[in-house]
Amino acid sequence: MTAPIARALHSKGPLPVPAVAASDVRLVVCEDDAELRGILLAGLPHFGIDAKGVRTGEDLDEVLLQHQPTVVVLDIGLPGEDGLSIARRLRAASRAPMGIILLTARGALEDRLEGLKDGADVYFVKPVDLRELAFAVRNLHRRVSPVPQEAPTGAIYTLDPLHSQLGLPTGEQVPLTATELRILLTLAKAPGEVVERLDLLRSLQLPMDLPGMQRLETQISRLRSKVRKESGAQPLPLHARHGVGYAFLGNLRMHS
Repeated sequence: MTAPIARALHSKGPLPVPAVAASDVRLVVCEDDAELRGILLAGLPHFGIDAKGVRTGEDLDEVLLQHQPTVVVLDIGLPGEDGLSIARRLRAASRAPMGIILLTARGALEDRLEGLKDGADVYFVKPVDLRELAFAVRNLHRRVSPVPQEAPTGAIYTLDPLHSQLGLPTGEQVPLTATELRILLTLAKAPGEVVERLDLLRSLQLPMDLPGMQRLETQISRLRSKVRKESGAQPLPLHARHGVGYAFLGNLRMHS
């Protein structure tokens, strides 16, 4: 990595293995430095982010005609139209909600205030850690395109943390492991909503990497099989939202 790029981007150690599966995050990076742009486009997919790169505001406009991103990363010092002007007109345009991140070498307070005033949601001063940028992109994506909530079904399930049991609508009590209990407790905090896999991994204190994701999926698969066996083939209403997370669509109540 050359010195100018090292000053623009930094990360402690090598890039992690892919931390999340591919998601519906759609990002366009508008950066005129080809090497930095290439590093971002190579690194962000490790975080489940589909990134496209352009050099100028004019190039960005051409991409926007065919590719509607959920988040745009803009350098301020672009050739031709600068990033602040682009941010202003993107905000003024009549289009779907979009997150805007400014990534620039300009670190003065006046510059940051101007960037936020002109429509940026996040203002990063170079150098920026790639992981920090990736999480900002994902957070903005969730904000501008919330996951639709799904209505719970009428079946009532009772969660008993004290005895580590799940009561089924049919009356059976299913014993739960500590991990299965944590999964259901996390889902119970957001009834009928999709809980992101990263949040489930945090609750289980699992690493946010591919092996962690695989362990989570294995635990959920075992929980489904256990409930199906105890209930006489009645499936657990724990549904996966591809690339996002899981939702419990039954009425999950805490044992009183």
